[in-house]
Amino acid sequence: MAAHALGCSAEGGAPAAPAALSDEQRAAALLDPGARLPPRAETVALADAVAIASSRAGVPAQAAALAELAGDLRVRLFRLDRAVTDAREAMELYAAAATAFRATAEPAHVERACQAERRRALLAGELAHDAAAAYRELYLVSRRYAALAPPAPSGGAPPSRSPCLGAIAVSLAQAAAYRPSGEALRALEQEGHRVEGVALALAPAPASSAAAVSSASAAPVQVTTADAGGDLVVAPRAVAPSGPVKITGIERHGSDKGARVVVELSAPTTFDVGTLPADENAGKDARVFVDIAGATSRGIAREIEVGGVLRRVRVGVQPKGTRVVLDLAANLYRRVFYLPDPFRIVVDVSTRPPVRDDKSKPGGAREVRRVVIDPGHGGNDTGAVGPTGLREKDVTLDVAHRVAPLLARELKIETLLTRDSDVYVPLELRTARANAFHADLFVSIHCNASDNGRARGVQTFSLAASHDAEATSAQLAARENAARAARGGQGAEPGDADARLEVEAILSNLNVGDMAARSRHFAELLQRSSLASLAPRYPDTKDQGVKGAGFFVLAGADMPAALFETAFISNPEDEARLATADFRQKMADAIVNAIRAYREGK
Repeated sequence: MAAHALGCSAEGGAPAAPAALSDEQRAAALLDPGARLPPRAETVALADAVAIASSRAGVPAQAAALAELAGDLRVRLFRLDRAVTDAREAMELYAAAATAFRATAEPAHVERACQAERRRALLAGELAHDAAAAYRELYLVSRRYAALAPPAPSGGAPPSRSPCLGAIAVSLAQAAAYRPSGEALRALEQEGHRVEGVALALAPAPASSAAAVSSASAAPVQVTTADAGGDLVVAPRAVAPSGPVKITGIERHGSDKGARVVVELSAPTTFDVGTLPADENAGKDARVFVDIAGATSRGIAREIEVGGVLRRVRVGVQPKGTRVVLDLAANLYRRVFYLPDPFRIVVDVSTRPPVRDDKSKPGGAREVRRVVIDPGHGGNDTGAVGPTGLREKDVTLDVAHRVAPLLARELKIETLLTRDSDVYVPLELRTARANAFHADLFVSIHCNASDNGRARGVQTFSLAASHDAEATSAQLAARENAARAARGGQGAEPGDADARLEVEAILSNLNVGDMAARSRHFAELLQRSSLASLAPRYPDTKDQGVKGAGFFVLAGADMPAALFETAFISNPEDEARLATADFRQKMADAIVNAIRAYREGK
């Protein structure tokens, strides 16, 4: 039990009243094995408060330490109650802490990141009741942090192993009996190679440019230009195309505030990006161009008028491929990245920078004037279908139609729906419309589904690498992304580990500044709001928690964004609820209340 000294005044008067402890101090005190925990609800609320403080912290190291603290408190609850929700929340918090610690690139913080991931790995094995699962998770953590370890000085002795890597080595030796063999071992080693590549791709650039080239050689993506206040380019590693590459289409969306161009290709290839300033004397606009290696453009219009800040898109033949040029109305902020399966290059231009302050008003309130609601699927993309035939696309559109008038009437918020009827809208254009609208928040509405049909409950996602031991988050994201892949004629299997890790590397680089933390905080508000809305009428609603995953529909959003899974349409009981106006209205109320809470600074 912690002791608190009471001070006295110089005149020997009465002792001063002790200062009230902060949430952080209270949480830290409860980690003492001898400390007595308050009631469960109070302890959960305290852990949530520390987690929220983490998402609001402006300094990565502070955010990481608070997330780690909240995770530790959740683990203590798990040890007492054995509630699976506590363990899963702790795993997510440890993953968030590790990501934030690594972002500082300081050796002491990288070590703490490793320790956080080691605890997450052990907890994953415990939750799965499978020592082999623990072995796998620990092995991948060791590969990630061995790749991030400082190199040995030229001609010198190799650096000593870090305490974290030493502890993992001991755990792996103790669990040697659960080490896979044969094809399973080779698959694990290959995944280890991929994890190393992703770790190097996401690591902050070292001081030496030569070291940067060397360290990134195994990474699946390269960040060729990165500036927190300006341009960002994420491109694939320089690998020659395996065969002919053809531009199959160019999608575009323009407005007075921003634009997005999506260049669709028949196969993966590399590309280079350049910019040219406006030349008034020559009558030329500011331009951004993409040179696509080995690509042909037969059948594609040479010039496409767009409008707004993007005057037109031009396509021209180059000696070694095709150049796509965007003629801009002004010098704009630019972001260029690619998405696999099917392969396409996305060019975003905007009048506002990708990194902005989280504008707070006195009292902590945030500025939220515009919101985009995205009803998932539509048109010939029905989404998931329930046992009795209820279609996801119909549910999501109905909920969105209930949300929009509430936001306008109750919160005086301007709202845009990415689709207002039963039409198909490509995933990339949904986010493009949100960016062009200069939205302050983005909510994508969906219905969850599982293969066995038994899973139930509410779940919310933000854009991040998935860390759940069962890989269900990654599989769900792959299934949602597959709707786009199916229309493109390419596409990896939903469980393809290569594709999943590549997507995570790409999307993690798009989460610039504190956008990832702000999105997760909004997702947490949305999850809590939905449970509160459903509790009186549907008290048995299962809390599936807040997770991170690589959803294409959230890629490139330059505002906090969340994907909301209202219920499992694959479950007969959840499907029956989704079919009712009452349940859908409660989902709409939950979205509105979460937006209200975010705006109020909660």
